[in-house]
Amino acid sequence: MKESKRKATTVCLYALFAAIVVLCGVLGKDKWYNVVCSVVAVVYLLLLADGKRLGYLLGGAYALGYAVIAFFATLYATAAYHAFALLPTMIYRLTMAKKKEISANISKLGIKGWVISVCTGAAAAVGLHFLLKFIGDAQPLLDGAVLAVSLVTVALMFFNYMEMWIFNLAGSLLYVIIWSVQFSRTGEGLAFAVMQTAVSVINVRGLVQWFKNYRKGVSATERTE
Repeated sequence: MKESKRKATTVCLYALFAAIVVLCGVLGKDKWYNVVCSVVAVVYLLLLADGKRLGYLLGGAYALGYAVIAFFATLYATAAYHAFALLPTMIYRLTMAKKKEISANISKLGIKGWVISVCTGAAAAVGLHFLLKFIGDAQPLLDGAVLAVSLVTVALMFFNYMEMWIFNLAGSLLYVIIWSVQFSRTGEGLAFAVMQTAVSVINVRGLVQWFKNYRKGVSATERTE
């Protein structure tokens, strides 16, 4: 009974977030493919948060679609990240996750890992800003920062670190700003701004869920020793 209630709540949550994204996209007169891509993003992250392998498959589809959309919006860093970093990682994680449920073998960053992640991200953001400004990116400062954060996120995702949700949260908040600016300039991107707001909430949920799974894994290891 409790499991059925949990599944029903999860389905309602998926439907709610998807409906909000669609509604805002339609009201904002966004392009249909922006709305579809946004819905796929919300669903794939919810699936990952719940430990479902299908999340990686949908994540790959989202990465490919988002890369194309970002490229034509002249957000080159965002396009490159989704095409050459997120998409391959999703494919890799999909092939590695042989079971329907994502492995409970979740890792946790130590102090050294945090220092390396933050410093690498900060240095990359500075360098990318100047590179993107040189090639004519629409928003070089924000696009460079979000690419740097996203690269750290995908590296942590590759090795199944639960802190990926924290960096993904930072990235989603930056994306809210990017697409809000894009919407104010061109009238397009509202669905993505709303989607990334929903993604921010999902990231918090994912972090909590993965932390619980991490604790379960630690407890199981301690019992076998």
